[in-house]
Amino acid sequence: MRILFFWLCILILGPPLLAQDLQIHLRYDGDPMKGLGYQIKEVLDLRVSKQQIGQVHALGNVKRNIAFKAQLDQTVKNFFHSAIQQIEGSSQSIQVRIYEVKVSEKKASNNNVYEGDFQLVIGFYKMGIGEPVHLVDYNGSAQYKRSINRLDMIENVVNRVFKNSVSYFDTWMKLQVMENRHLARTVRLEIIDQVKPSHRDTVYYDVNRPLQWSDFRDKPQRSSRFNASIFTSFSMQGKSMIEAGEIVQRIEIDVYMLPEQSWVKNPSDYALNHEQRHFDVVRVVANRLITKLKNLDLDPDWYEATINDAFFDAYREMNRLQEIYDKQTRHGMDIQAQEEWNGLLDEALKGNWAGIDRVLSQ
Repeated sequence: MRILFFWLCILILGPPLLAQDLQIHLRYDGDPMKGLGYQIKEVLDLRVSKQQIGQVHALGNVKRNIAFKAQLDQTVKNFFHSAIQQIEGSSQSIQVRIYEVKVSEKKASNNNVYEGDFQLVIGFYKMGIGEPVHLVDYNGSAQYKRSINRLDMIENVVNRVFKNSVSYFDTWMKLQVMENRHLARTVRLEIIDQVKPSHRDTVYYDVNRPLQWSDFRDKPQRSSRFNASIFTSFSMQGKSMIEAGEIVQRIEIDVYMLPEQSWVKNPSDYALNHEQRHFDVVRVVANRLITKLKNLDLDPDWYEATINDAFFDAYREMNRLQEIYDKQTRHGMDIQAQEEWNGLLDEALKGNWAGIDRVLSQ
């Protein structure tokens, strides 16, 4: 009898009991919203503790854990699918990340009333080829007061805040879709390839303005076995903007030579032609790059990398062609080979690249 009395004392004097969990059913009431071309594809539960979302007071001076009836990631995904009309083939796939779902409750000054607070923090990300891109976060909360018997109010509050998160994101999408680059569905290239006026520091390629020896202003390298040297290259600059939900990428191509890094020992018309043909090689490569860019299939998530890859491929092609040109003409000393390259480049400048492709395939 003494042992039994001892345990009874513990039960009476110990801390409040934890009763059965209060299970929350997440449900969307009402007609689904018409999502603007997006689908909720994935929901990730990133909470540190995933077992419960808080505790509430119940009859008998006990506390009850609050938990969802099913795993939260699938529960929230089902909720969003019920709330937003899912259109198959929509261009935007959205990932939802759950950071915090928490209920906090305490007694009010009136012993018969309990005050509660529900916090919800989730993030929305656009899924694509690479890592998901962050779009926007929702940080919502709701406060409530209830009597000891009104546990149903907690489920109502949770559902209301989740419903607010859907409305918030749907409104954000409709406001951002025309001006946010991450939501763009297509990419349009605008390529600028115009003749620029030459000046002392830079001579731009111009079919109506061939090279002159006065363009070679660097001091000749007497130790070099070559008669002349020219610095030629091309550049690509660009900027992008959003127009009516479309990324417009403007690209400017420049083909140029640098007088201060180009020199000659013994000027002649023949030698000048050889150097002009180095300049022509760059122009041909730039023309080929422009054609390639115009035919690219550009993904809004990956278009910059695709364009950069095309540029570096062209840059490598330019260097290889210059090496082949000098090797086959022996830097202009082989007159017959020089004549063949003159004809090949004349054709290439007209858009006939069969000869260039043949040389590159060797």
